[in-house]
Amino acid sequence: MFHTGNQVFDTYLRDFPSLTTGGQITPAWSPDGKSLAFVDGRPGERRAWLVDLASGDKTELADVKLLRERIREATGEAPSGTGVPFAYLAFAGPRTIATQVGEHALAIDLDTVTVTKMPGDDLLDTYLGLSVTARTAPRDYWRTGPLIDPVKEQETVSPDGRFLVSTRDGNLVLRSSYDGRETLLTTNGTPEHEWRFDIYRTMLELLGMAVPVTNWSPDGTKLAAYRVDNAGVAQAPQVHYFKRHDEVVQRYHGKAGGILERYTLHILDVHDKPEVTIDLGDTTDTYPCFAGWLPDGSEVLVFRMSRDCRRVDVLAADAETGAVRELFSETGETFLRIHHDVYFGRKIGLWLTPDGQQILWLSERDGWQHLYAYDLQGKPLGQLTSGAWAVDAVKRIDDNHVWFTARHDQERPYDQHLCRVALSGGEVQRLTTGAGVHNPVFAPHGDVFIDTSSTPDQPPASVLRSSTDGAEVAELSRADTTALEALGWVAPEQFTVTAADGETELWGTMYFPHDFDRSKSYPVVEYVYGGPQIAVSPHSWDSVFAKTARAIAQLGYVTVLLDGRGTPGRSKAFHDVVYGNFAGALVDDHATAIQQLAERHTFFDGDRVGVAGHSWGGYSAVRLLADRPDVYRAAMSSAPGYDPYSSVLYECYLGLPQHNKAAYDAANVLELAGQIEGALMIVCGTSDHATWSDAMKMSEALIRAGKDHDFVPMPGQYHGYDSDHDAFVWRKAAAFFSAQLGQAR
Repeated sequence: MFHTGNQVFDTYLRDFPSLTTGGQITPAWSPDGKSLAFVDGRPGERRAWLVDLASGDKTELADVKLLRERIREATGEAPSGTGVPFAYLAFAGPRTIATQVGEHALAIDLDTVTVTKMPGDDLLDTYLGLSVTARTAPRDYWRTGPLIDPVKEQETVSPDGRFLVSTRDGNLVLRSSYDGRETLLTTNGTPEHEWRFDIYRTMLELLGMAVPVTNWSPDGTKLAAYRVDNAGVAQAPQVHYFKRHDEVVQRYHGKAGGILERYTLHILDVHDKPEVTIDLGDTTDTYPCFAGWLPDGSEVLVFRMSRDCRRVDVLAADAETGAVRELFSETGETFLRIHHDVYFGRKIGLWLTPDGQQILWLSERDGWQHLYAYDLQGKPLGQLTSGAWAVDAVKRIDDNHVWFTARHDQERPYDQHLCRVALSGGEVQRLTTGAGVHNPVFAPHGDVFIDTSSTPDQPPASVLRSSTDGAEVAELSRADTTALEALGWVAPEQFTVTAADGETELWGTMYFPHDFDRSKSYPVVEYVYGGPQIAVSPHSWDSVFAKTARAIAQLGYVTVLLDGRGTPGRSKAFHDVVYGNFAGALVDDHATAIQQLAERHTFFDGDRVGVAGHSWGGYSAVRLLADRPDVYRAAMSSAPGYDPYSSVLYECYLGLPQHNKAAYDAANVLELAGQIEGALMIVCGTSDHATWSDAMKMSEALIRAGKDHDFVPMPGQYHGYDSDHDAFVWRKAAAFFSAQLGQAR
């Protein structure tokens, strides 16, 4: 069981979501488009609600006492608690709810509150794999991807529900939902020359949080897929120690300036028609991405980015012949896309309108990320949005308008709002109000959306709004923080400081111990990431970085997160500071921020500052310790990458090392080992093939330089740690920072 010995820390790190209930809901939309149902409240005391989408009237789904009695009669078991005994539900008809109570699948008639126990799968059918669930439910499989270890995914279902696709041993596997039997869609795949297809988070699409995209053709007969040629790509060893004999696995991991895996794009037919190869020419040193099917299935769109991220081409390819039409291109003096977005997430900034007549395109060509429209011949139709603010992503498109999230508040540049603009152009409407991050979930018909919003110090609230003007239709749920407040919760504070250039405003967030006393002086731990891929300072109630930062604070520190220049989400100029100078702004901005906060707050002890970071943050933590010993006394560097030559992930920001050796040498933190003065603890998983080598190299560099340091190997762990090992890390970190920084005075 996870524990570090600090009960409040453990609770904040592992159980924080359980300390608040409500505010966020999982919606069930009625098939007739008239109602929304959801469950809300604490476990054991939940209530189920029904909302009329036209009037906004919110009523209980059924009398709770009567519903519980009907469930007892149907199942023969008394429900636990005092509320509705289920956490989720779905519509099985306009006035019928389907849910699960224990092992029992139930149908609830909303007019009569009649509860019917649904028949389960036949045991013999289940054993034979022929039950409805066994045939149609997506199964788990292990999926490969660039640089990372295989991850567990679920089969992707075709639009008509007839087939499910996965990968195995380098090939694509097709499974029939009719009888559950499998067939190989490809037969020539190997680990070196493997087949892949993109995984899109269909749950986000089902919840109305994204525009649906799938590799399946609209009629479900074809699949857009990649053949990946790994020949010549560098490999990194991964040693597994816990078998009878040690096992060494080689993982492909492209090095900066080295051979890059080569992608070709193909159209595969489920009825055994020969595959079609998309005629992209030589795809060496490019990132080609499937970008969507035209509604009639005649063509697919293709996004192709150069290896240095400075040129992108948008193409249309004939699904029958593979012939390619060039639609439009964009070039830049620096990177056009964030490398992680394209390489790992297929977040390419391209959307097709439902009628298949327009392409919406994200570009920073005017200095801010905005939407542009093109027709299917590649003719520009105009810039749809403009101003000193950035569009994030398109969430919905109909025949006349596009809805998108954007950082539309110039006074609070990291707040996220839902906005709308006509496809023909015109004034941008902001549909959400109030500070913080607003996440929209649209009803299937699109007339209304659920607006869930929060700030770091204000927990989530969900409101139903009109998609036309943002008018409130109904308040749905607000978070209950009673349990959190009982722990002595101290709300975090957002802050602004001035960057090292003396002009640019930077934003960050501070978290405090549960027993925080402003009259005392507290040591400080900065929780850092610092890479150009993501902005990490929380601007909403919960995030991955908020989770760890507020837990660190419970060890007795003021914890700080900051997004300095070189990180995304602001202007192109703000982001471009990282280009060719990987750590310059990182070091100066973060150190300057700490000094300003120390001057501003008496509780903030600027003489006792540590820094902790994971992954790219592990790099940043050591960089700050090495370059600014006047500010940082100690650093914990977890899963670190120190050597920019070791990975292709640096190329979009530094170019190729053959062309810009000076930038790579300047970014190489291994060369700084001799100047480290403060205390350093390195943590790394022995199975983390991406960073284990760098961690070893840094330890050796420190030894040769005569520098004491702690090295904590995490046996068998990858780039992330399981709960037992994570607990061990934080026990070590708590002792490390306590010894170096002390406690509040």
